Amino acid sequence: MSLNNVRPLEATPTREPLVDPQGRVLNYLRVAVTDRCNLRCRYCMPLEGIEQIPHHEVMTLEETLRLCSLFTELGIRKIRVTGGEPLVRKGVVGLMSCLAQLPARPEVLLTTNGLVLEEHLEELKAGGIRRINLSLDSLKTDTWTEITRRKGFDKVRGAVDRVLEMGLGLKINVVVLPGINDEEIPDFVELTRNKRLTVRFIEPMPFDGAGKALDETIDGEEIMLRLRGKYELSPVDQPTDAVDKLFTVRGFTGTVGVISGHSRTFCSTCSRLRIDARGRLRTCLYGAPGANLMEMMREGRSDDEIVAAIKTEISFRFPDGKKAELAHHLVGLESMASIGG
Repeated sequence: MSLNNVRPLEATPTREPLVDPQGRVLNYLRVAVTDRCNLRCRYCMPLEGIEQIPHHEVMTLEETLRLCSLFTELGIRKIRVTGGEPLVRKGVVGLMSCLAQLPARPEVLLTTNGLVLEEHLEELKAGGIRRINLSLDSLKTDTWTEITRRKGFDKVRGAVDRVLEMGLGLKINVVVLPGINDEEIPDFVELTRNKRLTVRFIEPMPFDGAGKALDETIDGEEIMLRLRGKYELSPVDQPTDAVDKLFTVRGFTGTVGVISGHSRTFCSTCSRLRIDARGRLRTCLYGAPGANLMEMMREGRSDDEIVAAIKTEISFRFPDGKKAELAHHLVGLESMASIGG
């Protein structure tokens, strides 16, 4: 893959920036490159997995690059590559390198479960990737295996150490599951004592692909109560559109945080857009998919026509995730692997 077919553009937007009806500037794009995953996390999909998208219905890497380049013209300055598990997609590291080299120089980030991360780290770093988000829901082999329904804990744990050794930024995301891993909250906080990393505790969300409600859940407020009951926390200054609330722990090197995704406490400042593996634009995690940008490219539509479709979709963006959910009747029947994690 190369940038030969991507026309040069200035570091500043060359088109009118994306702003939704509520006045929120949209500058962060999450792009799913696959719905395949090498784990079967119980909060993400059923044991048997999900119905996979046929390969011909998944965006090619070249199509993904074209779209991302177009979005940078519209003011996108951060691109996160997701899945499924993005590293199971052949050629994805090369795609990320190309994204990082776009004239607008967006920050390119990776979200991964870490199972095959270590073998790609050298190439990722060489390609300009500086920060990685890694999903790790337990520090115990048996519990991790219970949650993921697969083996491979040692590979993931080893990848954490290797990322830090290479000097890359690291955020560990922990979905808190009451009765399964919630007692490990102090163990995860302890990781930050002498390591320059961030651990973020995440509310479980209803995207298991089977429409089954979680037996028990926990919200961000309860997680914060547990943290404050044990540690002396000081808030970290964050951008206004941050989804996490971060804190330093007195005497610790790293930071800890909470993401209240299901409570939807950050909708008023949300700056994110998503493109799922089918090339459909999603203006909200809880909303229905909108314009199919992949189909438009395959129909030979021009960049101007695609931009018009993007802006039309954004003009209908809901004020918050609760209103988007009310209008979308498949919430819970879609897996995060299908939506784009």
